[in-house]
Amino acid sequence: MIRSALGAALLALLLTAGVAGAEAPAGPRLAVVKETWSPRRVKLLTVDPHGKAPMRLAGGQENDGPVAGFGRLAWRRPGGDEVAFPGFRSIFLARADGSGARELNIAGAERPVFAPDGNTLSFTRGTESRGGATAWTIDLASGAQRQLTPLRPGLEFFSSSFSPDGTTLLVTRIDAHRNYRTELMALHLDTGGTTRLGNGFAPIYSPDGSRVVFSRDVGNPQSSDLYVLDFRSGSLRRLTRTPHKDEIFPSWDPSGERISFTRFRRRSY
Repeated sequence: MIRSALGAALLALLLTAGVAGAEAPAGPRLAVVKETWSPRRVKLLTVDPHGKAPMRLAGGQENDGPVAGFGRLAWRRPGGDEVAFPGFRSIFLARADGSGARELNIAGAERPVFAPDGNTLSFTRGTESRGGATAWTIDLASGAQRQLTPLRPGLEFFSSSFSPDGTTLLVTRIDAHRNYRTELMALHLDTGGTTRLGNGFAPIYSPDGSRVVFSRDVGNPQSSDLYVLDFRSGSLRRLTRTPHKDEIFPSWDPSGERISFTRFRRRSY
């Protein structure tokens, strides 16, 4: 399941064979959330490909500020000039240099995901009274919204990643009536159809769309490891094997050679 935790470490995983210990490939900055305690502060930062040279985009107030609700972040493409982030059941945008932060008028929205053209944003909207969550899209120019998944008690859909051509959206489906089982689903936006990709959560397309990285709960007691599904061969590759630790929130480097992810050293339920 998707869980919150303390003591997270941001890591990068090299995927190219034979590059262990090699210089990390050049790449753009990575958006991360830094959370500290005593006093509690939450910041949205960007860091360089080595995890250094942090730049604050938003947050940092003690026990306050819209940044307190940070979750998954999304870069706006093309250009990567803005990042979207959730806060207090709304979505905010900030420029890559930290200026011009503003709130989008999307009530009850969280987990923003940009489409490749940068004109469409997917998000998740929950309904506490009915115990469900649905995936939506919004056209940022017109404000037109589209509900993609049904609203049913105990059923939740969380947006994760658009395909490079923007025609498919990956989501996580969680069913409370099936012991909170998590499944990877592909929503085909042009036809309205769906494809089940297997068990797991937080699926993310590779830059060329040929692979998907995701997390899956394994073992007893359960921990979350990373897997990659290759559409061309149909093969499933396990990337990590770390009992008593959770690896979640994977994100591809634009080169397709690295994956960043968060490792939780201990859980909080």
